[in-house]
Amino acid sequence: MPDSTESDEIARLTAELATTRSELAALRAEKETWAEKEIKIRVDRDRAIKAADEFATALAARLRIENAGLGKGTKILRQRFRPLSRTEAVHLELIRSSELFDAAWYIRAHPDVAHLGMDPAVHFLRHPYDPFRSPSEHFNIAQYCADHPDVFADRANPLVHFLLSPESRGADSYPPRRR
Repeated sequence: MPDSTESDEIARLTAELATTRSELAALRAEKETWAEKEIKIRVDRDRAIKAADEFATALAARLRIENAGLGKGTKILRQRFRPLSRTEAVHLELIRSSELFDAAWYIRAHPDVAHLGMDPAVHFLRHPYDPFRSPSEHFNIAQYCADHPDVFADRANPLVHFLLSPESRGADSYPPRRR
């Protein structure tokens, strides 16, 4: 039969165990609450990203449509949106057909393009430098220029240079992803 000190110790440990179990249950409930909040935040974030993508895509399309008929525009607009040369038109179609150019991403990453009211592909064709402006998150202009200094020296469009090179065959990013 346990003496009174052992009984007191057992009672104290039993009470401490009950308190610990109660605290653990409260922490589990709190964890579930935070998990539910995290799920809601992720859903809201995903909705916001989707809405931003849809808006940027719509804006890019709208800018492209509006810029197609600039011949009727004001003198200032005609100066800002000078007609494409034959070479630029070929390069523009090359850029637009590439998976490495994402008009919606470009507008989100470079909001000044939307403020200018320029077609994102035309803007990128004419202004890939100062600062370096990547055409998507899958093509790093600064890295490409570092790896190909002649492109920067010639002020050629890095994405066009890449797309016309044998290096681009089968590539889905630059620098290439490790496989």
